[in-house]
Formats: sequence, structure tokens, C-alpha cells
Amino acid sequence: MMKQLSRIVARSGLLRADLDYHLIRASMLIIFLSFGYQKWFEYEAQVLIPFIGNGPLISWMYPVFGIRGASIFLGMTEWAICLLLFWGIWNRTAGVLGALGSCGTFVATVTIIPFMPDGWDEVAGGFPAMTNNIPFLVKDVVLLAASFYLLKQDVVRAGGTGATNHLIRLIATVMAALNLLRDNLEYHLLRAAMVYIFAAFSYTKWHQYGAQLMIPFISHSPFIFWLYPAFGIRGGARFLGASEWIIFALLYAGFWDKRIGALGALGSTVTFFTTLTIIPFIPGGWDPAAGFPAMAGPVPFLMKDLVLLAVSFYLLKQDFIRITTCSRDTERVPSQPRAAGQISAAI
Repeated sequence: MMKQLSRIVARSGLLRADLDYHLIRASMLIIFLSFGYQKWFEYEAQVLIPFIGNGPLISWMYPVFGIRGASIFLGMTEWAICLLLFWGIWNRTAGVLGALGSCGTFVATVTIIPFMPDGWDEVAGGFPAMTNNIPFLVKDVVLLAASFYLLKQDVVRAGGTGATNHLIRLIATVMAALNLLRDNLEYHLLRAAMVYIFAAFSYTKWHQYGAQLMIPFISHSPFIFWLYPAFGIRGGARFLGASEWIIFALLYAGFWDKRIGALGALGSTVTFFTTLTIIPFIPGGWDPAAGFPAMAGPVPFLMKDLVLLAVSFYLLKQDFIRITTCSRDTERVPSQPRAAGQISAAI
């Protein structure tokens, strides 16, 4: 079955070179473009207060720029990173700088998590039952891993083509000294990030508060709305939680068995394709004062699934490549004849 599935995927063109690389870059471009845009509006400046105010690396922005100024500063920064990532399609130096800026961005947001007040539901026993702003920030773990993936890819590709300058050579030297250029590091980081995402989000769905939080997503989904008529509010959330735990287990097993990992990556791809289709149907998803594409309500949370979908496809492609390569290597190894002494001993 896995061989047949591998052949189907190979014939589909999904395994062609660099497709996953370009998808991850494109998803990150959309993230920085859309999130940078909304920071120019007053409503977003107010939304950012708990994030900037509790960020150990960005709290200095309020004393320096004020509430509105800090939001505009972040918007300008994110658009600059977006421009560098876009330019990086043709220019490796720009791509490296954009990926570095992206890494810095998500280090700053991920470090907010321990300092965000009321981030863990007390009724559910506290950590790791995420609530309030924590689920939004937790997705940045994957966005940080994707940023590192782009950084490493651009540094390695620049070296491979000889299109290096002093800056890229310096960054490559530092990364090599830190052992960040070793083979498959980004693959394992992206898999670990996705394993964490499914473990964290599936856990919340087993609690009552998590079931309530899921109502706008399930009820407005064109693909999973049927969960409520079939299982009810609490049952629908638990059904999703069980599904996500299965995907978590498959992705985790993929560290050792790529066939199982491919099944997990396939489930992950379907999951985030499904969540992205909710965006057009979410009421109040665009700020009434600013209008489209100024995201509001649950839409920013769902928009990050673009990157999670691209990473899921990356893992799916990488696992199928490893499965195919392993199968070919096995077929090429001739059976070894036994030595005369071994044959005599066997007789």
C-alpha cells in the first residue's frame, strides 16, 4: 500500500525539487504581509497590548514609541522582513537577512508565552491547558522552525552556487560553529514543532473550556460542521482531540519509521487544509473600520495555519523521498552468497 501511495505521489509532481521550499517561503511571505498590514490600524494597536506589554524582548517599545507607535514600528519591521523574503527568491543575501529577521520575530513572540497572564485554564488544572492568547502564540513555535529552515536553506544554497559574500560567509561560519548546518537538523526541528502542536492542541479539546472555544470554528467549517449534529459540542471537540492525538502519535513515530511519519504528515496536511477553509466563513473576521484584509477575531489565529500546512507538506514530501530512496537502495543490494565454510556449517 505504501509503495502504491509513493508511486501516486511521485507521478503527481508533488515531489519535484524545491516545491516544499517555495511553499514555506510563500506562506511566510503571506504571514508577514498580512500581519504587518493590520498593525497600521488603531484596533490592532489595542490587541497588541498584552503581547508587547508582557514580552521580555519587546516591552521596551511602549516607553519608546507609545501604544500606537509600537504597533506601527512592528508593522514596518514585518513589511521589511516580507520584502527581504520576497527579494530572497532571487537574491540569497536578501533571503538570509529576511530569514534572520523572521527568526528574531518569532523568538520574540515565543518568549512571551511564560509571561502571558491567565494563559492556562485553572479549571482544567492549569498547564498545559492553553487558553486566552497562548494558543495564538504556541503556533509561533512552528513559524520559528520554518524561519530557521529558510535561513539554513538560503545559507547552504548560497554556498553551493558560490554566490557568497562576507556576510553570508560570516553567518555560515557562526552556524557551522554552533552545529546548525548539520544534515536533517531542520527536518527534525520542523517535525518536533508539529508534534508539539498536535500534542498541545489535542489536549485542550478534552476539556469543557476547549469545547466552547471550538464552537465558532466547527460551526462555520464547510468540512467539519457535521461534528455537532453527530456528537454534540463536547463530543465534537473530543472527536477532534482524538484525531489530533492519532496524528501526534504518527508524527512522533516518524522520527524512526518514515512510513508511519508519512501517514502523520498526510493527516496533518488534511487538518490544516480543513482549518484554512474556515476563514471565508468566520463572521467578524475582518475589522469593520479597516475592512479586508485587516484581520480580526479568530482569523489571525487561523491564518498561521498557512505555514503549518506548508510544513505538513514538507514533512510529507521528505518522508516519501526517504521511503522511495530506502526502497531503491534495498532493491539494488544483491543477495550475498554464503561463503563455503558457512554453507558447510549450515549443512
